[in-house]
Amino acid sequence: MQWIAKRSVLLQPGIRTFQLQRFYSTSAQDDPWPLPLPRSLAARQGLFLLALPAPPSAWPAKLEFASPLLSAASQVFKRNGLAVNAYYDGSGAAEHLPIEEETYPARLLFPDGRTFEYPEFRLDSLQDHNVMRDANYKPDPVKALATSSGRNVTGLQEIFVCTHGARDCRCSDRGGSLVAALRKEIERKGAVDAVAVREIAHVGGHKYAANAILAPSLDMLSNLTAEHAPALLSHIMTGRPLRSSLWKHWRGRYGLTEEQQGELWHQVDPGEAQTVSNAAGSSVRIRFETFEGDIKEVNARLGDSLLQIGKENGLPSLEGVCGGNLECATCHLYLPPTGSPPPVPEPSEEELDMLGYAIDYRDGQSRLGCQVKVTQELVKWIEDGGIIKLPRY
Repeated sequence: MQWIAKRSVLLQPGIRTFQLQRFYSTSAQDDPWPLPLPRSLAARQGLFLLALPAPPSAWPAKLEFASPLLSAASQVFKRNGLAVNAYYDGSGAAEHLPIEEETYPARLLFPDGRTFEYPEFRLDSLQDHNVMRDANYKPDPVKALATSSGRNVTGLQEIFVCTHGARDCRCSDRGGSLVAALRKEIERKGAVDAVAVREIAHVGGHKYAANAILAPSLDMLSNLTAEHAPALLSHIMTGRPLRSSLWKHWRGRYGLTEEQQGELWHQVDPGEAQTVSNAAGSSVRIRFETFEGDIKEVNARLGDSLLQIGKENGLPSLEGVCGGNLECATCHLYLPPTGSPPPVPEPSEEELDMLGYAIDYRDGQSRLGCQVKVTQELVKWIEDGGIIKLPRY
């Protein structure tokens, strides 16, 4: 089975949605899965999870539109640098969302194992002093960067598998079969009290499905199938040893910066570790083109975002009204391939969501300036003829 890229569909002026179409191929060689994995997630302090009473089969493609509580929590916690998502733990059988009065269990998780529980989380909880204090918790850096938890694993281990089929069929197809295989393996091993499998909303990028988040480590694993269930269960029950084959499925860890994730990956596989440039902060020159065709060559610092560079140099169309928190599309710009594709990481699911609101969206070119950093590779691409284009608005 194969998938073609998202197709941009105009709902009304300035607002787009994306439809993903799938088709079946008679040749397995035509399917590029599994894809090479990036080894870091967008930097976040931790992960906030809201437990919904409806199973994934009842979830719409955009959960935030169906749950005012989830939408409000996303706006508040993302400002605190937290990732936000929703999951189903098997309790509750609501046939649709939203529920008239939303009060759900919720949790804040951090990579050092610290967890804050909220049995009854509702809209006014977002104004609770204790909740906001918890949201600003700083994880223990030693525990947060640990690769292995040791063989003496204690406490409940959890596996959150994306099965959000309304967002993309790969999540329900691959994720659903992985959930079933994991639950069967847990029962076979008599580990029902030690490991729990939950179903989580879209995460990790659909093309890397099946995607899973492990707790308490907050590691994300991708390119998983039902056949990985025994190895995955062994991986978490034996403390994630470095010899485990599941490390090759590691995507990153919530709660760490990109640099910290690079350090962690270096411990796992020094041969493939992504190095962080020692020249971060060095001054370089990069080139923008305005909508009117004017070329603007400006000073930039390695490691800064294109939004930062644009605002510092007074470039038009780069507003960033949300402050670079992935809550708007007002730093929308284009990175058109000019001889070679721009050397930048692929957009996260959160960025793709926001790009749905970008005016004059262009498939394969549109990016948010707050999410693209200046690197030596990007500078070289510009020197070789690449250019960053700005939209009219």
